[in-house]
Amino acid sequence: MNEEKVKIMMTPNQQPIKQVSYQDMYAMKDTLEQLESWTDILMVVDKHFANRKLPLNKKKIARDYYSLSQIFGSFMDDFSNCIDRLETQLDQLMKKEKVKISQ
Repeated sequence: MNEEKVKIMMTPNQQPIKQVSYQDMYAMKDTLEQLESWTDILMVVDKHFANRKLPLNKKKIARDYYSLSQIFGSFMDDFSNCIDRLETQLDQLMKKEKVKISQ
């Protein structure tokens, strides 16, 4: 009988090492890049709201409100989707098998 002993690889802190594929890492990287793509446009929105010059131009505020609300709405939808996707990806990574070594 040919019995092989299987040993689970452990870190120096005695934590089991999980099997993580490059596909899993790239999926998370893509999601993070999607979130990072909002950086420039959010800086524009922040700059708009940080401008506290007086007197306020009510016509400009009314004109900008619609476009900024559309940008914010798009951001919130995308952000919610990305967060849900990241949670799913992390759950999948946590459920991955531990690395086993045959001896």
